[in-house]
Amino acid sequence: MYALIDSILPMFMDVYRQFDSQDPDTGSIKKEWQFDRTVPCSAKGNISNSSSVNSRDTQTLSTKYSNNEILQIRTTDSVTLREKITNIRNLEGEVIWEELNFPSNTPTVFEVMGITPMIDPLGGVLAYNATVKRSENQTIGQ
Repeated sequence: MYALIDSILPMFMDVYRQFDSQDPDTGSIKKEWQFDRTVPCSAKGNISNSSSVNSRDTQTLSTKYSNNEILQIRTTDSVTLREKITNIRNLEGEVIWEELNFPSNTPTVFEVMGITPMIDPLGGVLAYNATVKRSENQTIGQ
């Protein structure tokens, strides 16, 4: 696409797409996640001194443990709300965000919260900025 934009995307991420199917016997809708593509990206944690819950990483212990992590991701490919992001890694293939308390250190799974295009002065789309949050379910396919 744009060589300048592509040159400042020092990471890769895997995108999984949601596919719905209906059980012929019960009529229930089943959601399946399938690997769709690997995309160059640049990701960073959301750092802010705001008091907004969505502006920073938080962990809450109450009747239910909550681990909120928000990332900002820039990419030249658009992602949708029906996709999940995982395996964010550097150019050497080292995973940047991983679940340390999982049975093994597995890449963190993120859900897309929103996406907005970055427009050049002539109205063309240069790239996309996406906001993603840590998924409560860290197993893709369920």
